Amino acid sequence: MQPPWRGPAARMHELMAAYARLGRFSGAVLVARDEEVLFRKGYEPASVEYGVPNTPRTLFAIGSQTKALTAMAILLLEDDGALRVDDPLGAYLSDHPEGDRITLHHLLTNTSGIPDYISTPWFARLAGSAAAEDEVIGRFRDLPLEAQPGERMIYSNSGWILLGRVIEKVSGLSYRDFLKRRVFAPLGMTSSLMPSRDQVVRGIATGYLRADGRVSRAPYVDVFWLGAAGGVYSTVEDMHRWAWGTHAGRLLPRRAMERMLTPHVRFEMGGYGYGCVLGEDRMEVSGGMFGFVGQTVRYADGLIVVVLSNYENAPYGEIGDALAAIARGEPYALPEERAFVPIDHARVEPWLGRYRLTFAGRTSVLALTLQDGRLYAEVQGLKKAEVRALSETRLFTRMKGEVELALDPAMPEELSITWAGHALTARRL
Repeated sequence: MQPPWRGPAARMHELMAAYARLGRFSGAVLVARDEEVLFRKGYEPASVEYGVPNTPRTLFAIGSQTKALTAMAILLLEDDGALRVDDPLGAYLSDHPEGDRITLHHLLTNTSGIPDYISTPWFARLAGSAAAEDEVIGRFRDLPLEAQPGERMIYSNSGWILLGRVIEKVSGLSYRDFLKRRVFAPLGMTSSLMPSRDQVVRGIATGYLRADGRVSRAPYVDVFWLGAAGGVYSTVEDMHRWAWGTHAGRLLPRRAMERMLTPHVRFEMGGYGYGCVLGEDRMEVSGGMFGFVGQTVRYADGLIVVVLSNYENAPYGEIGDALAAIARGEPYALPEERAFVPIDHARVEPWLGRYRLTFAGRTSVLALTLQDGRLYAEVQGLKKAEVRALSETRLFTRMKGEVELALDPAMPEELSITWAGHALTARRL
């Protein structure tokens, strides 16, 4: 039976119920102060088809939040004396090109220069296939570097796949078994796992897209080969155990955690440590894939907020910030119904075309097109999405979070974009 919410918890429930009612959230959230849980609840179905509700114990694909777990696995092996993060990749994967110049540190900070497989033309075709990890590595291993090792940050899932291989080589265990024994078990993350292709797991949410009141299943992705880059499923309860337990020293010694939480490079969101984003008062890990988005944030004052959604386009950052504001007694706003207006084709026509979009050093192409009287946006690696108009100069769409585009007549060669709460600029190709 649902307990009666009071105080901040009642306001958190009011906030989340409003997002769910507007069709902007399906999933689970948890708010805690260090070990003490202040609020946790699931909203909307984990399975629309079978009417199974989301709960705090529902498993969600956590995407790139997996990278923080991979970083911890590497640091555990360093603490064992089995490797050093300054070692060259070639010391463990001797046949990899440039392995004598690329270090594990470069891979952990996305400064290796290795191209990201998500940005390649073959990713969309391979994503839903039962590809072997060897095939994935084989497709990017001989591509030329996009920058010299250590030169600059270029976000690369490819590098994290290689770190998974290093973990297996050094430990003698599969990546899955290493996480289970050395990370999940010590932290009490009893639900988290990386399932095998033939494994039947209870309690996993189905990933969806929702737009204009319609819910559709997200394209299928075989997460098995995403491995150390994004193959883990977890719950809001387990991600809280991770955020609190690692800070409390239950997994790694302080010196190792300090290395992980050092901003080794800077980018649009702040500093980047090992698999995590670092702000002035927060450590964040976030991730998304077809059908899922989410984040885990730990603040300097011990506040922990976990948001996991099985709506690919849920505004997880906005939700997390509002939950943190409620916990701290700060101002926040309840979400409102969006009011769309008809698109003025003549007004948007000057902005049709292809744009270069750069985030964390990784460059993608954003295409705006008119088809059968409707405006669409498409980015490499994401499903094409319809664009609606909020006003004559503001557009809205949903792609791995909510996206707003501002049209400035004085800047016809640029698009100002707010993507999942982050300000970006796209420039015409």
